[in-house]
Amino acid sequence: MKKNWQFIKEEKVYSDNILSIRHLEYYYKTADKSMVFTVQDMSSWAVIVPVTKNGEFILVKQFRAGTNSDTLEFPGGSINKNEDIAHAAARELQEETGAVSGSIIPLGVIDPNPAFMTNKCYAFAALDCTFDGVQQLDLFEDTEPIVVTEDGFKQMLKTGEFSQSLSVAAYCLYKNIL
Repeated sequence: MKKNWQFIKEEKVYSDNILSIRHLEYYYKTADKSMVFTVQDMSSWAVIVPVTKNGEFILVKQFRAGTNSDTLEFPGGSINKNEDIAHAAARELQEETGAVSGSIIPLGVIDPNPAFMTNKCYAFAALDCTFDGVQQLDLFEDTEPIVVTEDGFKQMLKTGEFSQSLSVAAYCLYKNIL
């Protein structure tokens, strides 16, 4: 527990326009030893579970360099500095899919990986979505909106076709809150 750890020092080792990396040294009282931990700082994210008036989900298919593959995810992305979090979720929904919603509902907050990441992921639901907006992709963003029934979505979860962790967590919040 935190009471067993004493902070010793911090060293910033890398920074670019997306993230910074720090080394944090802590003394662990129980073992009478210290250790350096690598911590990644970056902006927080919003992920949104879009549901159409017919109860279908809107997903985005996009290429991800980390896995060198196309993935299926819910729309989402970085929250701009000083941007309202719900606004960021609605913005990402429209930018990536062209869909809009008049009902954006907060579902909860997810720690993407507290072992080494300091940011948060804010999950939302967007109800009664329609494709009345215009898709406005960022440079190097290439998404294809896909509409699936909930049964089809559940099958994608079972087979691993839909496996992006923050999207899966957002769906779990959606199912348990709404």
